[in-house]
Amino acid sequence: MRTLPAGEVLRLWDECRDASPQARALALAATADDDTGRAVPPAERPIGRITAQLLRLRDALAGPRMTATVGCPGCRGTVEFQATTEALLALEDKIVDFPPPLLHGGYEVVWRCLSYEDLRAVAELPEADDPDKGALLLLQRCLLSLRQEEHPQTSSAVDLPDPVRQALTDAMSSADPLADLLVDLRCPDCELAFTADLDVAAFVWAELEARGRQLLLDVDALARSYGWSESEVLALSEPRRASYLRIVTGELP
Repeated sequence: MRTLPAGEVLRLWDECRDASPQARALALAATADDDTGRAVPPAERPIGRITAQLLRLRDALAGPRMTATVGCPGCRGTVEFQATTEALLALEDKIVDFPPPLLHGGYEVVWRCLSYEDLRAVAELPEADDPDKGALLLLQRCLLSLRQEEHPQTSSAVDLPDPVRQALTDAMSSADPLADLLVDLRCPDCELAFTADLDVAAFVWAELEARGRQLLLDVDALARSYGWSESEVLALSEPRRASYLRIVTGELP
């Protein structure tokens, strides 16, 4: 996608700062959506399709290389890891928008991939609810139909035997590899091996928020020095704006 203009960065920052994580992810992803004519609303598309749009937005904001840190669950030290938007976007081709029925243990399960609408439903559960209730709700929402000849009354994810439920969970992960990105890491201090979640939406938001704060500082510095309005400062190209800032700070004679 095109480079994100400075004014667009500030607009997104203003509009999304008080939004829920789910609404924020959808709003950010819409910026990188080159196909707004799709019949399926963004909130109902597979999560991975939204993640792919977020990765394109991140690439437009700061380039392809992503560096993040997580806390080691063993020694609480900081573990850094890197990923690239290019490598992650390669997984987009593996997303199955309309997965075939799952046949396992005598059950025929017709299902769909998880969407942000499903995540929003789980987020609305009371905080005191059992965490397993959220996982079960996600499975239930993705069930389109369920058939088992020996148990014709079976119609809920609650009724599924554990092996069938696990097979469905595995099938959902395979059909949308960008829905839940996990990174295998090893702590350099205590050598503990663990798995961390790469929350692309949160990562992109942190990048955009940092960019927005810096833009406000740039506007403030140039407005004080030259009397320019915010729109005039933001209309400058990034190289030109950076050159004026170096003049203001004395770095450029």
